[in-house]
Parts: sequence; structure tokens; C-alpha cells
Amino acid sequence: EKIAPNPEADRHGLLRRVTLDLTGLLPTPEESVAFVNDPASVDQAYEKVVDRLLASPQYGEHRARHWLDYARYGDSHGIHYDVFRSIWGYRDYVIRAFNANKPFDRFITEQLAGDLLADGDQDALVASGFVRAGISSGEGGTIVEELWNNLIRERTEAFGAVFMGMTTGCAVCHDHK
Repeated sequence: EKIAPNPEADRHGLLRRVTLDLTGLLPTPEESVAFVNDPASVDQAYEKVVDRLLASPQYGEHRARHWLDYARYGDSHGIHYDVFRSIWGYRDYVIRAFNANKPFDRFITEQLAGDLLADGDQDALVASGFVRAGISSGEGGTIVEELWNNLIRERTEAFGAVFMGMTTGCAVCHDHK
């Protein structure tokens, strides 16, 4: 259809895109000036910026945000009496794991069985917070069996979405494909 691709982005646009992609933040004015005035080729300057952004703490924070959404992490209980709960250690573990470029198989193993690992450390124990990252309740008068089933359902749905790439909510009522 004779449609031409857009022209290449200028240095300002390139820096803005990669900084947003890797950190979720805009580049500072100083970073913009440094990148635009870098005498290196665009490719070389871009590679330096990518390396700098990947080494920044903001990279892990930004990537962790996505994982924490999948894990259904929240700083509060999530239902009923929605007060603060102290599972921030799990959040910080995820950020550290991304910033350290922890191998994905180890990252997953620690979250599912960190408390059972023979070579586990404090991080591995904290990582098992994945199984507790969902909603909980502090409401008095909660029917224990109902809450237990809701928590199992919620974790099963999170597990299915994160590790199998599919929803499993239908299985709450249905036992067929």
C-alpha cells in the first residue's frame, strides 16, 4: 500500500523511549543534554544509556512492579478491614532479584519453595511470600472455611496466570475443559 515507515527517532525521542521502557521514568534534563551532546555514534551512545539504565535501581523497581501485579501483591489486606500488612520484605526481594539479574529458574524456585531449599538463605525464605501475597482478611466473624477456600482460589488463579499463562477462575465452578 506504499506506506513508508516512520523516520528514525531523534536522540531526544530515543532517550525518552528507552528510559520509559527500562525505568518507567522520564530522563532528567541533564541526561537528555548528555545524550544529545554525546560525540559517540547514536548506536554507541544508546548502548551506554541502556547499560546505565539496566544498572540503575529504578530498573528493578520498574520490572518488579509488573511481577508484583501478577503475584497480586498489596501493602494492605485487600478486603474487609483493609489495613496495612507487613509483607514489604517480599516486594523488596523482588526488586533486588531484578536488579541482581537473578536467574529466572532460581527466582521462581525461591518463590514457590524458598522455605524448603537446602541452600536457601534469608532471601529465599522471604521469596516464599509469593504464596501469601494475595488478599487476606482481618475481619472478625469471618467464616474460617470460606476464607480458606477464597484464599486457595485466589492463589490458584494467580499461579495459573503467572506460571501457565492462562486463567483458572472457571475451575471454581467447573471441572471440565
